[in-house]
Amino acid sequence: MQRAIRPEPSADDYRSSLTSTAKSPDRGIPLGLRDELVAAGDHIAYFWETPKDFREGVGFLDVGLERGDFCVIFGHADANRRVSEVLAERGYDASRLQNQGTLAIVDGQTTAEKLLSTIDDVFTDALERGATLIRLLGNIGWTHAGWPDEGDLLKFEARVTTAAKRFPCVVVCMYDVGAVSGRVMLHGAFETHPMTFFRNLLRRNTHFVDVDDFLASGVDAPE
Repeated sequence: MQRAIRPEPSADDYRSSLTSTAKSPDRGIPLGLRDELVAAGDHIAYFWETPKDFREGVGFLDVGLERGDFCVIFGHADANRRVSEVLAERGYDASRLQNQGTLAIVDGQTTAEKLLSTIDDVFTDALERGATLIRLLGNIGWTHAGWPDEGDLLKFEARVTTAAKRFPCVVVCMYDVGAVSGRVMLHGAFETHPMTFFRNLLRRNTHFVDVDDFLASGVDAPE
């Protein structure tokens, strides 16, 4: 008997498989970017190129503040300032929100371990004060003074995916396409984030590498 030949998947089939995770029924949390929905524990790379893209990314926190979620601005000083300014334009006073206990602004640390420990403390404190969902918008200080070196930051990003599963949280890391190196884009964005958002669509990232395999590969080691 001749074996039936399975037809090659079409481009539409491929695109559908990439977005199937994003459309699954357990995703009911508004991302704040277009009409996309996410689930607690998601770790997403958001790619931006223009000031408009950056402002749109801050919508992730905007919708969270509207919903009463606990929000975290995490990153280097310039990015944290820009995020706060965008929120101010939309009627949110970052200083007042910090005093109210609904927002935290977290700066960099010198090692990946300290970064993870600081975020863990902020998340734990928020839960103890009654938070039910935490949103973190990150702008990592690649090459910035006072931040870990590239290898340590790659290690940090790889571990965030696992850490996020411990909390009722959604983590969005903003990647400036015009500023970071190709190595950071490949290993830091694509290999450590299970989900990506670019232009107008949330996608399951087929380039994601499990944390153990990532660390075993040695890409986080100094060159």
